[in-house]
Amino acid sequence: MKKLLIILGVVILLIFFITRNGNKQDIDSDALILAFGDSITQGYGAKDDESYPSQLSKMLNMKVINSGISGEVSSLALARLPSVLAQYKPKIVILCHGGNDILRKQDLKLTKQNLSKMIELIDESNAQIILFGVPTLKGFGIDTASFYDELANEYNLIYDDETLEKIIKTPSLKSDQIHPNKDGYLLLAQSAEKLLRENFNFTP
Repeated sequence: MKKLLIILGVVILLIFFITRNGNKQDIDSDALILAFGDSITQGYGAKDDESYPSQLSKMLNMKVINSGISGEVSSLALARLPSVLAQYKPKIVILCHGGNDILRKQDLKLTKQNLSKMIELIDESNAQIILFGVPTLKGFGIDTASFYDELANEYNLIYDDETLEKIIKTPSLKSDQIHPNKDGYLLLAQSAEKLLRENFNFTP
C-alpha cells in the first residue's frame, strides 16, 4: 500500500510538471523582446548598461530592445507604439507606462484608456504582453494604481504589481525619489526574467 501511494504521488507530480510546461508558449531565442515605457524603462538614474532591459538581455542571452522615453506620458506613448511595433516586430512586449500621468495628476481614466489601447495594439501584432503596475500615493501609503489590476484581469495578462512598489518603498533601491538605481533596475530585471521563464519556453 505504501509503495502504491509513493507511485501515485510521483505520477501526480509528473502530470503537474508536464501540464505546467505544456501551458508555456515556445519562443525562439532569436526573437526580440521589446521593453516599452518611460524613464523607468529607459534607465534614468543609472548607466546605460544598468537599465533593466540591458540587465534582462544578459540574463536571458536574448536581444531586449529598450524603447523607453524619459518624461513621456501615456498619450504620447500610444501615438508612437504602432511605429515601434512595426519596426521591431517583437514576440514579447514588456509594458511599463503611466508613471508620468500619475506624477502630473492627469485623469487616470484616460491613462487607463491609453494603456488599454496599447494592450490591444500589442495583441493585434501577435506579441505576448507582460504588464508592470506603477505605484501611486494612497493616503499615507504607496500602492500600485488600481487600474493596472483592472487591465490585467480584463485582458488576462502576465502581470507584476509588486516590484515597482517595493522599489519605491526602499530607499537603497532608488537613485532619487521615484527612479531605481542599479540595484533597483536589477530587481526589476529579475522580476521580468522570472515571469518570462515561468510563462515561456525559450527554444534554440
